[in-house]
Amino acid sequence: MKPAAQAKTRLAPSLDSDQRATLTWNMLKIVLHAATSSSLIDVVVVGGDSEIRVIAEAGNSNWRPDKGRGLNGELSAQVQINSSNGAASMYIPGDLPLLTTADVEQALGSSKFGSLLTICPAVGDGGTNGLVVPAQSPFRIQLGTDSFYRHTTSAEQGGLPFAIVETQGFGLDLDTSGDLAELRRIAPGVFERILRPGDKNCN
Repeated sequence: MKPAAQAKTRLAPSLDSDQRATLTWNMLKIVLHAATSSSLIDVVVVGGDSEIRVIAEAGNSNWRPDKGRGLNGELSAQVQINSSNGAASMYIPGDLPLLTTADVEQALGSSKFGSLLTICPAVGDGGTNGLVVPAQSPFRIQLGTDSFYRHTTSAEQGGLPFAIVETQGFGLDLDTSGDLAELRRIAPGVFERILRPGDKNCN
């Protein structure tokens, strides 16, 4: 996670800084609710500022600071920690406004509860909005532009079997004005609800 003041800058043409901060906080609450209500054993929020930490801990999650290794480096470090304890890892970004517990459970089920690499694509931009990485897997996280292609190609070249899970909840992340328009189209009223200011406790 980025601190809210630094997040969602590509939405600046559509939202002011206060709105972007509120959007960041409230989408994280949605994702945390979906994750902590699922069969995941432990939920960890990586990075962000004190506001993000408050939301994470209020949402029954652990929080750890960003150590400056970049998104892929931070996630890979957490995957390594989990793997050393014999546990699989699931990556979910904090900006999925339509994510539900059912989406999380579908990905977990497709992964055979952590034993099969599972990739959840973003709709439209070629990104990756969810990963389940088995313990001790040599799979390398490569988030960023065209990451879905890179992830699937890397798995194929490495001989790693994998599943693909496509759901509405994993499919849409909010980064651009086009994403906002798509959210309004497929889920009228959700964007306006997310923008309502509130306290930083998980709803």
